[in-house]
Amino acid sequence: MSCPDYSQSSEDHQCLLVIVKLIGTHLKSKSYHRLFDRISRLNNVRIADQQRGVWLRYRKSYPKENNDWGDFQAHRKVVGLLCVGKITSNADIENLSKDYEQMKKYYANTLYDSRCLLFGVLADDSDLFDDGPSVEKNGSETLDAGNKNIDCPEEVILESDHASQKNNLPNKTEPLQQNLRSGVIVYPSAECCIQLEDHLKDYVSSLFWVLESKRLDRSYEKLEKLPLLLAPFERVDGITIDNEGRSFKKRCQGRLRKHIGDLCLLAGLPGEAISHYSSAADNLRSVNDWLWLGAALEGLCAASAVILYPELHKPGSLTRNSSFGGSGDLLGSRQPRHRSGFSKTSKKAGSFTSSSLPSGIDRYDYKVKNCLTPDEIIEKYKEVVLQYSKFKAACVIETEASIKATRILILQQQNLLASEFLKNLLFINIQLSDEEKIQRYCALSHLYSQIGMERKAAFFKRVAAMQCVAPSNPNPAWFQCYNLLLETLKGYKLSVDPKEFMYGCKSGWPVIQIRLLHELVVTAKRMGNTAVAIRHMQFLLHNMDNHLSDEERREMASMLESCTAKVEGTPSPLVLDTGTILPAVPFTRLPKIRSFKIQDLAPHLRPHSKARKNFVPPPNNSPFIYSPIQFGSIGRERSKLKIEYEWIQGDVCEVAMQVYNPMPLELKVSNMSVLAEGGALEAFPASLSLPAESGPYPVNLLSCPHAAGDINIVGYSMTVLGVKSQCRFRDIPQFKQHKYAVKVVPALPKLQLQTSLAKSATFTSMADSGSIISSGSLSLYAGQSHDCAVVLTNISTLQISELLVTLDSKLSKQKSSAFFTWDDEQLQKSLPLEPESSTNLTLHITAIADFLLQDSILADVDTSRGDISRSTSRCGSRKGSTASFSGFSETYPMKTVEALLKFEYSGGPGMDAEHFRECSVSLHVEVQSSLLFTKWDVLPAEVYVNGIAAAVEAFALHC
Repeated sequence: MSCPDYSQSSEDHQCLLVIVKLIGTHLKSKSYHRLFDRISRLNNVRIADQQRGVWLRYRKSYPKENNDWGDFQAHRKVVGLLCVGKITSNADIENLSKDYEQMKKYYANTLYDSRCLLFGVLADDSDLFDDGPSVEKNGSETLDAGNKNIDCPEEVILESDHASQKNNLPNKTEPLQQNLRSGVIVYPSAECCIQLEDHLKDYVSSLFWVLESKRLDRSYEKLEKLPLLLAPFERVDGITIDNEGRSFKKRCQGRLRKHIGDLCLLAGLPGEAISHYSSAADNLRSVNDWLWLGAALEGLCAASAVILYPELHKPGSLTRNSSFGGSGDLLGSRQPRHRSGFSKTSKKAGSFTSSSLPSGIDRYDYKVKNCLTPDEIIEKYKEVVLQYSKFKAACVIETEASIKATRILILQQQNLLASEFLKNLLFINIQLSDEEKIQRYCALSHLYSQIGMERKAAFFKRVAAMQCVAPSNPNPAWFQCYNLLLETLKGYKLSVDPKEFMYGCKSGWPVIQIRLLHELVVTAKRMGNTAVAIRHMQFLLHNMDNHLSDEERREMASMLESCTAKVEGTPSPLVLDTGTILPAVPFTRLPKIRSFKIQDLAPHLRPHSKARKNFVPPPNNSPFIYSPIQFGSIGRERSKLKIEYEWIQGDVCEVAMQVYNPMPLELKVSNMSVLAEGGALEAFPASLSLPAESGPYPVNLLSCPHAAGDINIVGYSMTVLGVKSQCRFRDIPQFKQHKYAVKVVPALPKLQLQTSLAKSATFTSMADSGSIISSGSLSLYAGQSHDCAVVLTNISTLQISELLVTLDSKLSKQKSSAFFTWDDEQLQKSLPLEPESSTNLTLHITAIADFLLQDSILADVDTSRGDISRSTSRCGSRKGSTASFSGFSETYPMKTVEALLKFEYSGGPGMDAEHFRECSVSLHVEVQSSLLFTKWDVLPAEVYVNGIAAAVEAFALHC
C-alpha cells in the first residue's frame, strides 16, 4: 500500500468492504454522490434466521494494491461491488453490462458477489435525483416521490410494459430471473426505486453466506501441506522460508488461524475471533513471525474493542426519511460516540450487553475468554506498532495501527498517551506525494484537535497549507492553502472577527499570530482575491498594531493603500467560496475618538412645543415628603438614551467630536459622516488630515434630517487608507451607550429680523437672551419719542402662518406698555408671510423717566462723578445761611432701559404638530433728563420771597 487510510479505526475490522462504482456517462456526478450517500447508510443488516448482523463500509474507489493485502487482513479485501449507471435505451444496457463485467474482473480475486443498479428516466426525460431525495446537512433525507402523484411500480422496470414502451427498455417477456442472475437490476427512476433497500439487503445476505461458507471451510485441514498465506511484499521479495520443518507448519497454522479470526470478526462473532487470534499469536510468537504476530495482536485488540466499546459503531438500518451522517472532511464522518463521564473500568473485560451486539439480538450476558481489558488493549497496540516497525514495507500498516490506537485512547480519555502514538507516527518514513503529505498532516491535525492539543493541531494544519504551495509542487494549490490557514486560526487563539479578539488582552502568541496573518495576506494575493487580502491587512493593522513596531506599521499602511488603490475596501462582510464569512473590520482606533457629543440647534432655531409650554404639573397629593420608592425609575432608565433636545426636519444639525492620531504617519481621513438608523438623514462628509501621533483635534460633522420621527445615532463612517469603515458605538469600548436617540420634529419656517436702529455695543443683561438674533440701541431725552422699524423676512421655503409678538423688560407692566408700543393688528394682516417675503413692524418708543433723582443716585454722583462746592454760615447770623451746589449735565448717570422684543412664529408641518420657533430683538434705550437744576440757593425765611426770585433768576440766566 502506498498511502495510509487515515479514517481507519478498530471497528473497521468487522466491516465488509463494498465498492460503489459509477459506470457510463449519462449519470451526473452530483447524482452519483447522492446515490452513494443513500446506499452507504445501509451499514448494518440483520441476517434472517441468524442471531447476527453484518457490518459494511463503502468506498467509491479502492487501489488494487491495497486489495492485495486481503490475505494479511481480511477487512482490506474488496468482497462486494455495486455498479450504478443511467440508461436511455437498450444499447445503454448492453454497454453498461460490459462495463460491469470488466469491473468484476478487476476485483475477481477477492469478490464474493456483485450487483449492477441501472436507473431509467421518466417520461419527461428529467435528470436523476433532480427532484429526488434532498440530503440535508444534519443527515436527514426527504423523498419528493411521496409528495408527487407518481404511480411507482413495485417491480423492477423489466416487468413494466408501460415503462418499457416509454423508455425503449426490455419488456416483461424477457426473463427477470436471467437478469437477476447476471446481477443487473433496472429501476424506472430514482423516485420509483422503492425496492432498492430490499435488493441491497438481499445482496448483503448473499455476501454473508459466502463469508460464512469460507469461515466454516476446513478443507485445508485435510491437505498434507498447509498453504502459507503471504503479505504482498513477501511474494515480491521472495523470502526464503524452510517449508519442511516444524516451524513452517506452526507458521502456516498461525497465519491460517489468524485469517479465520478475521473471518469470524467479519461474520459478527468477536468472541470466536478472540479465541483464534490468541491461538494464532501463540503460534506466531513461537516461530518469530513478527509481522503476522503484529497482525494477530491487532485483530485481538480490534475484537476486544468491539466488545468493550459498542458505541464505536452503532447499528443502523436504511429507512426512508431517516437521518444519516454526511461529512465531507478528510477523516470521514464516523466519530467514536461515548457517554460523558466514561470510565475504562465501567465494564468488565469480555462482558457483552445487548448494545454491543447487532440489531435484533436478545439481551444476554456472557464472558469471552482472552478478551483484553482497556489497559491491555493499549499495551498490545504498542507491541503491534513495535512489530510492524521491523518491516519497512509495513510502514502503512504501522501508521494505520497508530491511528487506531489513538482513537481508542481518545475514547478512554487518555490524551497524553494518545499524543505518544501520534508522535511515533511522525517518525514513520513513507514515500508520499504532495497531495498524500497534505492528507497526512491534516489527519494529524484532526487527531491532535480531538485530544485537546489545539496549538499542535494548528501547527500541522499550517504545515499542510505550506505543503500545498511547496516549491516541489508543480501545481501550487493556493485556494486549498488559504482554506487550511483559516482553519489554523483557532489553534493560535486568533479569529477573523474583531469582536471575538480582545484588543490589548494577551491571548495566544503575537509573533505567530502576526506571521499567520501575513501568510493569509500573501496567499489571498496569490489567489487573485485582493479584497480578502485587504480584509486581513485591516485586521493586522487595526487589532495587532500594539505588537507592531513603527516601521512595520508604516509598511503595512503603505501596502494597504497600494491594494485599496486597485480594489476599494468595503465595510460589508466577505463571503468566501467555501461559505466562510469574513466580518468587517472597522477602523475604530484609526483615528481614535476621545469624545462624541450631539449638538443642539441654535437657541433661535430650536423647536418649542405648545403642549409643553402650557403644561401644568399635577399637584403632589402624597403625604410623604420623601419616598425611597421611585416608581418612575424604569421609565427614566429607558429615557437615558434619548437626548433632551430635538432636531428639525430640513435644518442642518451638528455633532462635535475630538479625534487624535496614534499612528507614526500622517493619517488622511475622508468622507467622515454620522451613521444613523431609523430615519432619512443626509450627511455632509468632512475630510481632515491628522499629523503623526498628535491630537486631539475638534471635528464637527454636519447632517440634515429629511423626515420627522426618531433617529438613532449609532456611530460614524469614514474612509481611512482607502478602506471604508462603519464604526459603531457598540464596537468601541469607551462608549457606554450603543446609540443616541434624537427626535426630529416636522419642518418649521425660519424668520430673520433686522432693525433700523444702530447695533448695541453691549450685551443685554436680560434673562433668556439665547434667542437674540438682532439688537438695537437708542438714546432719547425723557419724554422724547422715536419710531423703530423692524423688518421680518421669511428666509425658508415654508410660509409663516402664525406670529405672536411679546415684550419682556425690567420695567413694570404699565410703564413697559407705555414705553414700547406697536400695531399688532397691522402685523397680523400681513400673514401668512410667504417664503422670501418681508413685512415691517413699526415699534414706537417713548422715553419715560422720573422727575426726581433718588438720594442713593445723588450720593453716587457726589462721590464719584460731580464737583460739589458748598458755602455755609452759622445759623442766626445777620446775613443768614446759604448753601450752593454746582455740577455738570455730563456727570449725571443716564437711565438705561433694556427690553427683548420676542417673536413666536410657526407654519408648515410643524404648526400641525403644535411646534413653533422663538427669536427676539434686544433693545437698549438710554434715557436722559430733559430739565436739569444745576444750581440753587437756600435763603433764610425772612427773605423767602426775595430768595425765590433770586433762584429763578439764576436758573434763567443758566438756561
